[in-house]
Amino acid sequence: MSVPSASGSSWPDQERRRNPRATAPWPAIVQDAHGHLATGEVIDVSLSGMKLRVATLAPVGDAVRLRATLPHGAGQVEVSAQIVRRDAEGIAVDFGDLPPEVAQRFKPFVPTWDLRRRAERVEIELPVRIEGRDVVIEGRTLDLSAVGGRVSTREGLTPGDMVAVQLAPRDGLGLMTIRAVVWEANARGAVLVFANLPATDFIRLRSYVDSLLPRRS
Repeated sequence: MSVPSASGSSWPDQERRRNPRATAPWPAIVQDAHGHLATGEVIDVSLSGMKLRVATLAPVGDAVRLRATLPHGAGQVEVSAQIVRRDAEGIAVDFGDLPPEVAQRFKPFVPTWDLRRRAERVEIELPVRIEGRDVVIEGRTLDLSAVGGRVSTREGLTPGDMVAVQLAPRDGLGLMTIRAVVWEANARGAVLVFANLPATDFIRLRSYVDSLLPRRS
């Protein structure tokens, strides 16, 4: 199955001329292998893939072409991808080998997995409440960093879902509510990646994690 090339004139002229101003920070258009277009928005993005809220009929396994509008007037990017998961909220796609020039354009706006892997992380158990679509799950953290963490839950979570995470770091500043994406999940728990974390929350989490790290001599 083929998809339109980035350099070709795959997008209809009227779509090329449009530059809609949307309230969503990452407006996106998905073009399937038959040329059908669906508009939506990016829920989460890394250098390996995207989760999109979009009403495309393309099935899991199909190749698609994405055009996303970057925040802060940074223009648009087009990239090929494969649909790897579908749920009631939208689709998750995998980029495969992301072209270096596209990766460089994404990097200013999203933390890369290299950054996530390098983020200091501590093993800590904190009560956690996770609210998803029509479900509320209680659990505890297994480890925590300023960009995400692992949690243990009795009920399963679905990879790709957007959830609201409530937890209270033991820093005397009270409860936090953080939007997160379920990146991986199994019967024992899940890996959560925090999404669009405000600077104040990021600084608070980083300070809390730093306070638990062994002091370097």
